Amino acid sequence: MLAGMTSSEMGDWHLFYRERFFQDAQLDAHFSTLLYTISTFLYRDPDITPADFSLLSPSAGAGTDNEQDDDALMLAAEGITGGTRYGPAD
Repeated sequence: MLAGMTSSEMGDWHLFYRERFFQDAQLDAHFSTLLYTISTFLYRDPDITPADFSLLSPSAGAGTDNEQDDDALMLAAEGITGGTRYGPAD
């Protein structure tokens, strides 16, 4: 993409993205597509779609049936950073 872009076009894109940062949906789409590409390359599962890897718009199969309680969400958050989450003292 950059090879076919002139310097003035590159400058225009730079100005555009300086004012409009990457939105959550755009980043989610990029990373879910990247994970989909890697997964299809490694596993060749025909049933996988990019929506399976999306964090913001989960597939239709997942969702309301699997709602987690607060304790499960706190436990998951502890594992993300490897640290310990502290709550208010009871």
